[in-house]
Amino acid sequence: MAATLNPAEIAQQRHGDAWLIAAEAHTFWFQFAQFQAQFATHQPHDILLAEPCPVRFLAAFFAATAHPCRLWLANPQWGHQEWQQVAAQCQPDIAIGTVPPLIKALGKTEYEVQSPHSLTPPLPQPPSHPATQPPTPTILIPTGGSSGDIRFAIHTWETLSASVQGFCQHFNCATVNAYCLLPLYHVSGLMQAMRCWLTGGQLVVQPFRAWLQYGAISRMIPSECAVGSSSFFISLVPTQLQRSLQADWNTAAWLRQFTAVLLGGAAPWPSLLAIGRELRLPLAPTYGMTETASQVATLLPSEFLSGHTGSGRALPHAQLTIQDATGCDLPPGTVGAISIQAQSLALASGTATITPPLRTGDLGYVDQAGFLHVAGRETSLIITGGEKVQPEEVEAAILATGLVRDVAVVGLPNTDWGEQVVAIAVSTVADNRDAIVTTLHQRLRSQLSSYKVPKQWCFWPTLPRSAQGKLNRSLLQQQVAAALDAPNPAPTDAAPGSVDAVDELPH
Repeated sequence: MAATLNPAEIAQQRHGDAWLIAAEAHTFWFQFAQFQAQFATHQPHDILLAEPCPVRFLAAFFAATAHPCRLWLANPQWGHQEWQQVAAQCQPDIAIGTVPPLIKALGKTEYEVQSPHSLTPPLPQPPSHPATQPPTPTILIPTGGSSGDIRFAIHTWETLSASVQGFCQHFNCATVNAYCLLPLYHVSGLMQAMRCWLTGGQLVVQPFRAWLQYGAISRMIPSECAVGSSSFFISLVPTQLQRSLQADWNTAAWLRQFTAVLLGGAAPWPSLLAIGRELRLPLAPTYGMTETASQVATLLPSEFLSGHTGSGRALPHAQLTIQDATGCDLPPGTVGAISIQAQSLALASGTATITPPLRTGDLGYVDQAGFLHVAGRETSLIITGGEKVQPEEVEAAILATGLVRDVAVVGLPNTDWGEQVVAIAVSTVADNRDAIVTTLHQRLRSQLSSYKVPKQWCFWPTLPRSAQGKLNRSLLQQQVAAALDAPNPAPTDAAPGSVDAVDELPH
């Protein structure tokens, strides 16, 4: 693969390739040349990229990577509060895409690409000093983490390239083709584009909702790069996979054509994985984060279909260790804090410099075969009556019953127990919630210790999840407490069928 080449050399090498399949993809190289000329003229130090059009986003992104700038990626759909956080961190010289007035006021230039008059753009500019390695940008990728506050992981061309290299080695493929249904400003979407760009592959970009409603545009893919080739990948978050399997068209048969269906962003629930095995889907559960430029551990589809669980082994560019509270390594099978050392590790996250190994804040263990198993977040741990409860374990047990579509478990303050386990569920049926809770309580009692079984239940129409399916647990705790308006709710063990139903909640 060409991961060792600098951005300008890659652009020269790929110039004119029909590498992108998307609406208006034929304008990519024209827009790339226009962005490149704009950046060469203005020499911006900070570029803010909040472009909703995938073709314009990719043209601006790859044009900017050949310049020594700070390239900030942003979600065009952020609200006022999120943009205020961005404005406090970024004062762009050029803002591209959908940005609010408070950002426009900071920028010196708001650049608009003109409509192409020719589909044969000029050749991308070669490096100014071909004998030397030209400077490359820092790439700031947004992440909300579990706190919900917007911060940026600071990457380089080298850290992103290292992630691509590790991916190719793990899947033993020289060329990566990808079908992207995820936002490109997020690391999970961006790295799909990077893999295709660096390895000479093709990228298909389609909004998830359009894919779900109208079907795939795979018929547009040339036969020499058709879905089902040895290196075609698709990435989904668990919620997307679940919704896709409920679609009106045969998504399962279509997904089976891929080399791997990368499944990440949030922990998949056991019943979803069971359906995946039953349908013989080539699922590849992954573990990673923005700070590591996507996955650092991935379960291969062959391992998944043979019955293995967890997030697989570490990719070649990464090392995973499980540590205790003092930083000492723990033996296989022992739950502790997950720490990562990787060539793809960001330089910083927000204002904090990252010094390897990165302590992720996640709990997990590595089994004897070297497979990573994630147990939950250190900060989400609930301590009730002196006992420790991982909400992810309880959530998985609830989802496995099939009685709810979605669920979150949090701890609320309680003067008797310290914290009380509360479940917020989205039910599959609209009536008789008392009966649902009674059945759930009975089934959970046979699966979990009694202190792990939720003592209070809420029913909401939806849960506040990010586009990648992650829960903002701190915000959720506040919302639950406000909705229940009960700082010390009474236990419901004696009446397991009792329900506090919250029909509407502003998100």
